[in-house]
This record gives sequence, structure tokens and C-alpha cells, in this order.
Amino acid sequence: MENSMRLHNDIPIPGSTRHKLIQAGLNQFSKQYYVDVEVEEIAKEAGVTVGALYHHFKSKGSFYGLIRDDITMRIIDRVEAAVESHSNEKVLSVACTAVFDGVLRTGVGKLFTEPDPRNQHDPIEKFLGDIAKEIGEENPYELGIILLEAIKSAVRQVIHGTSEKEKVRAALQRLL
Repeated sequence: MENSMRLHNDIPIPGSTRHKLIQAGLNQFSKQYYVDVEVEEIAKEAGVTVGALYHHFKSKGSFYGLIRDDITMRIIDRVEAAVESHSNEKVLSVACTAVFDGVLRTGVGKLFTEPDPRNQHDPIEKFLGDIAKEIGEENPYELGIILLEAIKSAVRQVIHGTSEKEKVRAALQRLL
């Protein structure tokens, strides 16, 4: 499955202002929801001024978008690797489990589960729909939407501490 979401191919130099801001932003957006993150806290954590953040990213929204798009691309890359060697009958289950595991492993549950403030469709939703279409599922894109919402619900249970990861993972696999 070819990933067409190659949005950000510029890798900042480690230690650069841009790199520090991205690391601080990833940390802040992983711990708090978008509306709760203050640009002053990101700049403080990065050891730079708020002006530097706006110089590099123009707005909090575009900064968040870059981070969210990068995380989404990384999750899709993980899923592509996971599904390559599986048969059609298990590919959706493997894909959904890989999304769930990848989100929790990288610690980006809050970022993953909140609605995108840019009001964009989630590329993972389309990606799951593309997989469903490839294996001949009926209404594949509707199925992609439903599967993504199930994964988000499963992630919320874990990050909010209402259920243990392994129990939620097992329930998600059973659903699929």
C-alpha cells in the first residue's frame, strides 16, 4: 500500500531552534489537548522565545498541524509495515492493532484522539478505508471511519486509565 501523505520531508538539524520547538511541541501536545497548550510553555520548554515559534511556524495551528501530520505519517508507515505480510482476512485486524499499538507506544494518545482543530479528515481513516477497499469490503470508507473511531475509543480507555492496555487491545482484536 503506497502512502501518499508525504507532507514534511524537511528534517530539522538536531539542536536547532526548529528541532527544539518540534520536540517541545510534541511533548506538550502529547500531554495536553490542543486548546490547553500555551505557546509560551512550548517556547519555554524549547528554551526559545515565542517570537521564534511564530517565525518558524506562523501560528499555533500550523505548528500543531505539522506535528499532527508528522505523527499521522509515522503511524501510517508503521501500519504499512505491519500489514505487508498478512493475508486479506487478517489485514484489517492487523492494521487496526498496529494503529492502536503505535499510538500508545509513541505516547501521542491525546493528539491522536482529539478532533483536528483544522477541521480536516483524518488520513488514517482514509488509509483504513483504502485497505478495506483493496480486500473487497463493502462500503470501505464508511468502514474506515468506524474502525478509526473504535481505535480512538480504545486509546481513550487506556490514556484515561479506565482500562488496562492488554484488556483493551484484546477487546479491539475481538471486535475485528
